Amino acid sequence: MAARKQILVIVALTAMLVILSGWFTGRVSATGPDYYHQVQRNIELFGRVYQEISRKYVEEIDPGEFMKAGIEGMLATLDPYTVLVEKEDNQELQIMSSGKYGGLGMRIGLRGGWPTVVEPPFDGTPSTKAGIREGDRIIEIDAVSTKGLTINKVASMLRGDIGSEVFLKIERAGEITPIEFRLIRAEIIVTDVIYSGIIESGIGLIRLSHFSRNAGKDIEKSIRELKKGGLRALILDLRSNPGGLLDAAVKVSENFLEKGTLIVSTEGRSAGSDQQYLAAKTPILGNIPLVVLVNGLSASASEIVAGAIQDHDRGVIIGSNSFGKGLVQTVIPITSEAALKVTTARYLVPSGRSIQDPSRFLPDPDKILYKPPTDNSEKKSDEETELSARNEVEQTYHTDKGREVLAAHGITPDIIIEPEQRSQFEIELLRKTMPFQFSVMYAAQHPELQRGFEVTDEMLEAFRQFLKEKGFIYKSQAELALQRIEKIAQESQYLASISASAEEIRSVILEQESKAFGNSRDFIQEELEEEISAKLWGSRAETEASIDHDETIQKAMDILADREKYDAILTAVDAK
Repeated sequence: MAARKQILVIVALTAMLVILSGWFTGRVSATGPDYYHQVQRNIELFGRVYQEISRKYVEEIDPGEFMKAGIEGMLATLDPYTVLVEKEDNQELQIMSSGKYGGLGMRIGLRGGWPTVVEPPFDGTPSTKAGIREGDRIIEIDAVSTKGLTINKVASMLRGDIGSEVFLKIERAGEITPIEFRLIRAEIIVTDVIYSGIIESGIGLIRLSHFSRNAGKDIEKSIRELKKGGLRALILDLRSNPGGLLDAAVKVSENFLEKGTLIVSTEGRSAGSDQQYLAAKTPILGNIPLVVLVNGLSASASEIVAGAIQDHDRGVIIGSNSFGKGLVQTVIPITSEAALKVTTARYLVPSGRSIQDPSRFLPDPDKILYKPPTDNSEKKSDEETELSARNEVEQTYHTDKGREVLAAHGITPDIIIEPEQRSQFEIELLRKTMPFQFSVMYAAQHPELQRGFEVTDEMLEAFRQFLKEKGFIYKSQAELALQRIEKIAQESQYLASISASAEEIRSVILEQESKAFGNSRDFIQEELEEEISAKLWGSRAETEASIDHDETIQKAMDILADREKYDAILTAVDAK
């Protein structure tokens, strides 16, 4: 049955290619009159090869896996965003597109090989009503162990028809035996705004995590509420927001830009792919000063919003260079269990610049099958081609007020704040989720803590002991390098001659490693303050605990507190 479904997928894909061949005829006629014929002929060839190998190969093959390998091989010659989306991943697309799903209202991630609730459950959902907490480890779903399951698989098991029931067994810090829950799935409305509030003297902060169907409405609702609280300036935090729907990016931007203003345009190869998207309503924010925060993980829809704000001089962009994803994907259903997500166009922000970083995620040059349009001019040398590409990247464009902005590498902020560099010790703490695990335990043992608590020396010592009990092992880059040298020396049979020097170096390294905890004291205090706040009072408290030591937010507050400085940033250097 599974193989039959896979065969249906390839048949459907083939049929789709035939249907879409009309998609090529309008604007790709320059490729030659036989292009349509080539598509048909190669579809027949592909199907024949698949059929003959499946029937006659010396060993029996899995026809489903064989078909999948063929599709993946074709798509590998394109960009990394053109992919076949199968049933489990297709659920994520449907959730993003509809803005809702049937489920329990929790976000999960892997912690120690087990699915774990990694954020406070959404308000008003079955998880919240049943008392599920952040840090709870889900060990069984409907009597099936979750050990070793992927997050996609666990999420699929938790979701289902509205009104259906699901049985969970959960391990919780401070509880001797697992806790059993019977929950009834409900309609969960996706909320992309994870924080909204006035943080100081009329300065509001909205943190947007994704761009699903309801993002524009969520932002509008948040701004209305902040205005009631005396909003006089706004920080829109798009850091680490991976993007989402194009329509959602447009709807979010409409809250800030004047009606009729160009937000983004697309250009592509097929008829109808060249589109302009304009703001269709009066902005709810009005002329209130605006700062937008981005970083290297702000992508796609986040870059559309930041680019439109920057190009129209509507607000100041602060942070580090954004991701650089400016390609448009169209989702084409193939079967009930699969869809094709295919890149069909490029995004251009209002100044006309592309936000796609040309150096990011390019396919293997030896595998590239698509070719740019050619003319009758002489072939450029490699040096000329490289210079042309470099000039494209460095090409400057201008905002409405004449400020220079760069193209082709994402959004470059008006004020750049480089990401804080973490030591190897700190990286390992986060990678092994030590602050998270400790905070789950500590919050359960200290429910008497009040908001605004300080991380004391006693708490730090408790964390140090926790690391020992968990067997946390930290090796610096220097120690790892020394081990590699010793391995090479041993293989080359001269380890004995360097052993004395190696031991002397190791003693220095170990001495420095012993100081790692103390050297990272500030970092540990900040992490524990945020994590414990999240466990006791939710994600809102976590955000509020982070504000005082968030350099980017502090810079934004500084800019918004000085209107003269704010206006000067949005004025061209040569403007008088």
